Amino acid sequence: MAERKAGWLRTRQSNVVGGREYRHVVKLTAEQEMAVQAAARVQGVTVARLLIDSALKAPRSTVSREDLTELFAATKLIAAVGRNLNQLAKVANATGELPPETAAAIAAVRRVFDRLERLPRDLVGR
Repeated sequence: MAERKAGWLRTRQSNVVGGREYRHVVKLTAEQEMAVQAAARVQGVTVARLLIDSALKAPRSTVSREDLTELFAATKLIAAVGRNLNQLAKVANATGELPPETAAAIAAVRRVFDRLERLPRDLVGR
């Protein structure tokens, strides 16, 4: 029975008709070289393959720590408002009447919605 290679082992890139005719030289600092070597080892590829894959991946937008903090805050607000609405709905279903806090909860939903509506514009504008 043939032995299977482990999934993390490096495999050779397929040949391309006509070959690969372009070559690039990249100079790195000692720290950059160590980081690139480590990343290549982790991914089980050569440094050249790592650089090619990194360069050809779809562009990723960078999200700052401030942006992530804002997104997490918005997520927490949504969860809090959702809990409040569920509690109000439970009371309304049990008693047949809307609790007095309903108007404040609806106002909170509107504020959160307005904040979420502005968030993409704010993040892109930075």
